[in-house]
Amino acid sequence: MAVVVTVAKGYDLGYIWKSQGQASAEHTVGGYYINAAQAGEPPGRWWGPGAQALGFAVGQVVERAPYDAVYRQVDPRTGAKLGRALGRYPKFADHLARLKAAEPHATAERLIELEREAAQATRQPAAYTDVTVSFSKSISVLHASIRENERRARLAGDQRAAAYWAGREKAFPEILHRANRAALDYLQEWAGVTRTGYHGIRVNGQEPGRFEEAGLIVTSWPQGTSRDGDPQDHIHNQIARITRTTSDGKWRALDTASLRVVLGALQAIAATAVECELTREFGVAWLPRADGRGNEIQGITQAQLDAYSTRTVQVNEKERELAQAWERKHGRAPTSRELLHIANDATLQSRKSKDASPVDWDALAARWDPHSAASWPTSRPRCRTHAAQTQPRPQPPIAQRGALRRHAMRRPARCTRR
Repeated sequence: MAVVVTVAKGYDLGYIWKSQGQASAEHTVGGYYINAAQAGEPPGRWWGPGAQALGFAVGQVVERAPYDAVYRQVDPRTGAKLGRALGRYPKFADHLARLKAAEPHATAERLIELEREAAQATRQPAAYTDVTVSFSKSISVLHASIRENERRARLAGDQRAAAYWAGREKAFPEILHRANRAALDYLQEWAGVTRTGYHGIRVNGQEPGRFEEAGLIVTSWPQGTSRDGDPQDHIHNQIARITRTTSDGKWRALDTASLRVVLGALQAIAATAVECELTREFGVAWLPRADGRGNEIQGITQAQLDAYSTRTVQVNEKERELAQAWERKHGRAPTSRELLHIANDATLQSRKSKDASPVDWDALAARWDPHSAASWPTSRPRCRTHAAQTQPRPQPPIAQRGALRRHAMRRPARCTRR
């Protein structure tokens, strides 16, 4: 699809900061790639009514000290605690002590196994919920080609072309941010809720507890590469577990179950917004995917998408390997349900940690060069998709907000039916 939205629990407040570098006052002649390597990934931005209640303007750059305070449920202005404390779970030492007490005569080898069991049983409360908006590979390759054109023009000394592509590059991330923000607007409207009262009993057949509107606290973090260094634009939206109840202004826990219900709608709305804006700004056209899951940019071939999809190739290879091992072990081919578990295992086993060092865009560009002859557009200051050699399409008029909203609201219905 043009957009995929996923959700996961987040525990490590320091993870996202590993990709944040220190900007250099002196820019190199290498253009965007080298300068990005000096600066790291773009900074995060605050969003949401809950964030505004704490004094953060929408779009304000995230700084580390207030970030840590908010996600630890502390008001960064006053130091006051926000809402109830995080839930407490038995620690590793508690689990290990319980297991040792059950087996007082365990051998040294058995103690190692008990330590592993204790580690698996240890839980900790999540600091945030990460709703990640990932844009399709054709969008990411188009973005990367704009960066590459700027780099080549700058190295060639063509200041006019370099300035043009720099302007295009500046506009592209803002389009992705606006699509992400459209999804967050919907999330706030339909899933920004907290539970009040007690939900464990029923009075006259009804629970006395209520679901009430609440303002979300979100930091949005754009990133431009996958774990394998391929171009992959995506935005991590870290939604704090604490939220501000609209009716009384109290801080309560967010009902995260509501977030998962609207993932299909978020995906459809973000896809609609990014497709409309890229068409208006860059004149691109869209073609339905062969599998029926959304659209890709016209002019970018499947071979070109595969050239920048190292992760997909790795998962597919691992999946084939595990399926063959299954067939050898059980003497039959796996069923559809078993294939689903095999695919999940392949994804986890082939996954590696994302490099914490700043992004070296020049090194990535050099690695992509073997494919670039067929993939990058020319560095002329004209908007083209990667393989298309046609004149830019006339820009359509900007859709009115009401019409765009009606169109966006139809997309979730189609996603739900599918």
